[in-house]
Amino acid sequence: MLDTEIEKEIASKYNLTVKNIAPLRDAHILNTSKGKKIIRKTKLPPERIIFIHAAKEYLYRNNFTNLDRYICTNDNLPYFIFDNNIYTITDLFDGRECNFDDSRDVVNASLLLASMHKTSKGFVKPSDCTPRDELGKLPVYFTKRLEDIKRLRNIAKKEGSKFDYLYLKHFDFFYNLGQSGLAQIQSSKYNELVDKARKEGSLCHHDFTYHNIICSESKTYAINFDYCCFELCIYDLANFLRRKMRKCKWNHNEARIILDKYCSVNDLDKSEFEVLKIILQFPQKFWRVANKYYNSKRSWSEKSYLSKLQEVIDEMEYHKKFIDKFDTFY
Repeated sequence: MLDTEIEKEIASKYNLTVKNIAPLRDAHILNTSKGKKIIRKTKLPPERIIFIHAAKEYLYRNNFTNLDRYICTNDNLPYFIFDNNIYTITDLFDGRECNFDDSRDVVNASLLLASMHKTSKGFVKPSDCTPRDELGKLPVYFTKRLEDIKRLRNIAKKEGSKFDYLYLKHFDFFYNLGQSGLAQIQSSKYNELVDKARKEGSLCHHDFTYHNIICSESKTYAINFDYCCFELCIYDLANFLRRKMRKCKWNHNEARIILDKYCSVNDLDKSEFEVLKIILQFPQKFWRVANKYYNSKRSWSEKSYLSKLQEVIDEMEYHKKFIDKFDTFY
């Protein structure tokens, strides 16, 4: 919990009078003389924050205003340091987290994402920052995760839990699916898309999920740009689609709504659709659950891990049908 000493620091740095502080997820709400704000302690270095700040300000200047700009200090910095910790402050939007089961929320989020991507083109990083650049790395990530999936199989063979049994039983299907995706991306126009995005200065949010999308009666906002980076726009779109599809058994019509709305603002060409399909095909969730189970301190219970893996397996048939019909989208 934040104490009264930091309130004095905020008053000094921002000319804000803090009336009270309340916790919210990984942050705190500040009730101030200038309205409600969000304060976050961050592990990001100042140079990285400057990159994010520049990206947000570029979007805002180009009329993408539905985002949580950093509030700058009296010294015009998008952060302040107190007791050897770094903090940022943004406005608190009046609204709720996006509900992926609500069609209106999903439509508005699709339009918001497309608008952000379209507006980001032309962004040039400032010289005094540390940018995050993910362009061109997808084949490397695919290769590494396939190696992980194969390595984890060897661990599973030595153990004897229900999770191990289930993992080994379905290993071939998911490993072959990943290999197919890797082969396809290597023969696709992925590198051409990367070159184009690099020239355009294309930005991704990189964590465009329900708790970073705030919906009010009249507006939808994107918040928490901590992971924003140079990357293909279809990366964000693939993650957004994947999260929604898992809630509707990979329903083709639900995906069409998202893609149609997105493309009405930021159109995709055939090669982008092809790479989008490859990203969606890759067994990301299978890798993630297994990787967390075998390599982490197992923050979930054995039953929870088993349930997560079973969810991935239960989706197999729906996911396959979705990928098989994906070409009808373009």
